[in-house]
This record gives sequence, structure tokens and C-alpha cells, in this order.
Amino acid sequence: MSAKEVCAYLKGQVPTLKGIGSETGAMANLTVNLYSWYEKQGPVPNGREIDDQTRKECPATRTEVLKLAGMESFERL
Repeated sequence: MSAKEVCAYLKGQVPTLKGIGSETGAMANLTVNLYSWYEKQGPVPNGREIDDQTRKECPATRTEVLKLAGMESFERL
């Protein structure tokens, strides 16, 4: 899975996460949807791998998604 694909997916999730209105709800939504998305692509990476990819490819999107979900890193997923 390329970092660009992950970043494009996360960017597309921002409006949904904003619309949920709570960090807990956003985290639950992100967890389920991100896992399902990865599962369709192949092996699901661990949180550290997602952090590494998104830090390099799309740091602003990464920060926004994590903030909306009340997380500091994808390792919490």
C-alpha cells in the first residue's frame, strides 16, 4: 500500500470525521473504516507503519485526522 493511497483515503475521511462531532465517535469510525479499507487492499499494517507513511507523505492530513479522533498517533488504533 503506497503512502499516497493512504493519504488520499484519509483526506477523503476528513469531512465524515468532522461531521461526527465527537472525538470518541470519530475514533470509532476511523478505526472501523480504516481497518476495512486496508483489509480490502491486503495485509493491514500496524499503527507505526501508518504513522511513518503519513508523516512523510501528508503530515497536515495526518495531524487533522488524528486531532479529530483525539489521538496522537495511529498506534492507538
